[in-house]
Amino acid sequence: MAMAPEPTPYRKPGFFKRLRTGNLSDAQLGTLLLLPALLTLAAVMLYPMLTVAWQSLHFNRLNQPFRGTPFIGLDNFRRMLWGEGLIWSPTHLLVVRVVGLALLAPLLLAVRRRWLSRLSGVVLAALLVLLSVYVLGFHPGPDGSWSDPRFWNSFSITLLIIVVSVVGSFAMGLPLALLANVESRLRWLGRVALLLPWAMPRVFAGLTFAWLFQDRYGVVNDVLRHLGIQGPLWLARVTPAIAAVNVTIVWKTSSFVGLILLAGLQSIDASLYEAAVVDGANAWQRFTRITLPLLRPSIAVALIFRSLTAIQTFDIPFAMTRGGPGRSLETLGVYIYNTTLALNIGYAAALSVILFVISLVVTLVYLRWIYAE
Repeated sequence: MAMAPEPTPYRKPGFFKRLRTGNLSDAQLGTLLLLPALLTLAAVMLYPMLTVAWQSLHFNRLNQPFRGTPFIGLDNFRRMLWGEGLIWSPTHLLVVRVVGLALLAPLLLAVRRRWLSRLSGVVLAALLVLLSVYVLGFHPGPDGSWSDPRFWNSFSITLLIIVVSVVGSFAMGLPLALLANVESRLRWLGRVALLLPWAMPRVFAGLTFAWLFQDRYGVVNDVLRHLGIQGPLWLARVTPAIAAVNVTIVWKTSSFVGLILLAGLQSIDASLYEAAVVDGANAWQRFTRITLPLLRPSIAVALIFRSLTAIQTFDIPFAMTRGGPGRSLETLGVYIYNTTLALNIGYAAALSVILFVISLVVTLVYLRWIYAE
């Protein structure tokens, strides 16, 4: 009895055959439609990023063209982060490191009680160990100076602006969003108050507040004089200048946070509040049990964008003080600009890579928080 021939296995038609016949799958059609946008992003974003990363590995000073652009590897980053001649001492900042290591105990307890996820616990533990044992253990060598104190100064100023401006913009943006969401005939005033600072160019806002904080004829010191208070030299002293710049950044960016939160507030179903009122919940309980939990995705989005713009702060400090007095307000963005003006392209590229890494880490932390919720 003759055996029946085995059926040939079915093979799905390939992409190009489907393309010729016009029978693309949904995934293939979506990929094909996104391909022009992906190629455009690769041309305008990926290629410049890779070029900057490659330049950061070279010695490239335009005022020394006779040396060329030799490959120096990670030397720019070593000089930036660790410097020359740094030494390690087991007793240097011993108390600070011991306290930092002691914080591992409550961190372990939080993971066991499931207040934190395991991944978050591992990341925080690694940061504590790094700060407590390694980073705080290094100090300048016999010469008593870091190789690049300007980087650490700009990094610390940028970190200060991140903390103050992000917290301040959220603390101001949330009440403004709540006021703009109140059912009233005058709520358009609150929305206009949100739109005007957001629409104002950042450089123009910096120049405006530089005039307001001018020590002789500025509005702020004039008001203080009428109150019998001698106003400080706002933009000529370190501490007042830092305060003035942070106030300007918070005023400018709180409207952006408020607009995002206002959109989140308007997406909350009003029937939830009506049911809560029927159940006897007061205004504070409705805010903490309904508004804040449902507003969490909008809060995360606002904090992501606000943190990224705070990391890359350049225009307002530069417009107000040019990074001064001295270099007290030379943020990472201003330092990169000044390094480029000094024609040190390789080192400016290394600073740009560090700025990109910081932005990427902050974004990943926020995304982890969003998806964990």
